[in-house]
Amino acid sequence: MKTYSKLILCVCVPVFVFAHAYATHESLDEPIEKPLEAVETVDSIYTDKTVMAETFYEADRFEALFNEAKIHFANALIAEHFADTFEVQLQLKLIFEALSDIEVFNNLDPIQYEEMTHFTERLIHDFQDFAPNAVSLHAQFSVSDLRESMEYLAEDMVIENFKVIDDRDGHIPIISNSRVESLIRFFQNQGRESFQTWLNRMGEYEVLYKQILKQYNLPEELIYLSMIESGFNPNAYSYARAMGLWQFMYSTGKIYGLKRDYWVDERRDPVKATDAAARHLKDLYNEFGDWYLVMAAYNAGSGRIHRAIQRDRTRDFWKMYSLPKETRNYVPTFLAAAIISRDPEAYGFTVPQTAPNYWTYDTLSIDKSVELESIARVAGIKYQELKELNPDLRQHSTPNYAYTIRLPKGKRETVSNALESFNTVHTVQYSTHVVRRGDTLTRISRLYNVPIRDIMTANKLRNNEPIIIGQRLTIPNPGYSETVASSQSLPDYSSKNEKIIYTVRKNDTLGHIAERYGTQASNIRHWNNLRYGQYIYPGQKLVLWVPKSNIAQAGNSMYTVQRGDS
Repeated sequence: MKTYSKLILCVCVPVFVFAHAYATHESLDEPIEKPLEAVETVDSIYTDKTVMAETFYEADRFEALFNEAKIHFANALIAEHFADTFEVQLQLKLIFEALSDIEVFNNLDPIQYEEMTHFTERLIHDFQDFAPNAVSLHAQFSVSDLRESMEYLAEDMVIENFKVIDDRDGHIPIISNSRVESLIRFFQNQGRESFQTWLNRMGEYEVLYKQILKQYNLPEELIYLSMIESGFNPNAYSYARAMGLWQFMYSTGKIYGLKRDYWVDERRDPVKATDAAARHLKDLYNEFGDWYLVMAAYNAGSGRIHRAIQRDRTRDFWKMYSLPKETRNYVPTFLAAAIISRDPEAYGFTVPQTAPNYWTYDTLSIDKSVELESIARVAGIKYQELKELNPDLRQHSTPNYAYTIRLPKGKRETVSNALESFNTVHTVQYSTHVVRRGDTLTRISRLYNVPIRDIMTANKLRNNEPIIIGQRLTIPNPGYSETVASSQSLPDYSSKNEKIIYTVRKNDTLGHIAERYGTQASNIRHWNNLRYGQYIYPGQKLVLWVPKSNIAQAGNSMYTVQRGDS
């Protein structure tokens, strides 16, 4: 039995030692010759100014981001020890974002790549061991974990009892044999809960998948490839750093036109990722001409399949013994999933009720950064509904370049008209700077053309307070002082509103709180000096100006400020 005290000591101490080591790396003494490309940043309604991105070399950025992931990992373990599942989820999300930022680097050296791989494997292993019952905490890893746990089924090389179940033209041949049968039994026992979850999710994507596969003249059974890749989870993330419903690596996704930047990760978009997967699978079929080899190549890569064909002197998948265990199990797993899904009740599973088709929608082109909370509010829908239609969005806003957003049917005109009236007076734009060796507030001030006092105000720094290597500073855009001054002279709310103190509850978001009390998230940020994107946490106290008619809705989480209160 493992003890948490030893675990935390073993993980946390090296993390912060590594943090210091990375931050003081000698290469950071070298002068900056050329900053990275300028990028535009988000504001709470519109963004149309440009600021400089982080200005250190890619190697330095790797170290900073990797160190950040390690710290979040340590924080997640501590939170798990104290059974703070909300905090664990937050820390895991931050880890995924850091790793996702790293993967776009094109020149990781072998040592960096090995470090990344080891870290990701350790992350999966530790949360599989220490949170076995908290499925939601490591849901992103569940499919890759499950496939790894099935590898022992590939040990027996004798495959018997071949039986053809469906070999219609234009379809993938569905057969059964001893290995497929063993995997069916696995799903009926150890993997029962996971497979039932996959069946429950399938209805959300089945119609969409079949439409796109038909467009490319591909067999509809390929829907089960997504099932065994991700369990139909658009946020699935594997130890190999593959992402989304079809588990695209960054490099493969890029080949097929899937964008990944600060704003979006199109590997998480069911429509775009499925279209890319269909083109990729069609290319593989043109290359191999055999669906079992196509699926093996999807898992292991074309080169490895070609080498196995030469080494084993066969194109019969079932006789290619030199393939890795995971790939030898991959096609049988697909077949087991297909066989069960054709008649779930026959194998002891529940047939899920048909889910609503979320993929009938209107679209609207937006060429500026717009807060999703604002769009949801004017459309009269929940924020989460908008996010589910646009899962590729990584931020709480649309990008600051042309982006086509999906909206529920009938909402396009309403949102389009409302966009023109959005107020930009009280918006503040920010970027982030990670402090490196040699940085001073004066140097950072000149780099971003922002007064030192504005940087100190935005980060609540006192006079003569030192900044630390690796520290993340919020850098306001030029004009911050004027915006703050403007926000400090907000309209008088006292005539029609009551000032209350709201205590943040578990799972609260600013959007939810604003909706509950008839205000806007941007107002709550102004009243509480919160920067855009800053997290709130359970127990935190927020000042709200609530319409008197809405006071009754406040319940036990609010306190009405009385005369004389400070």
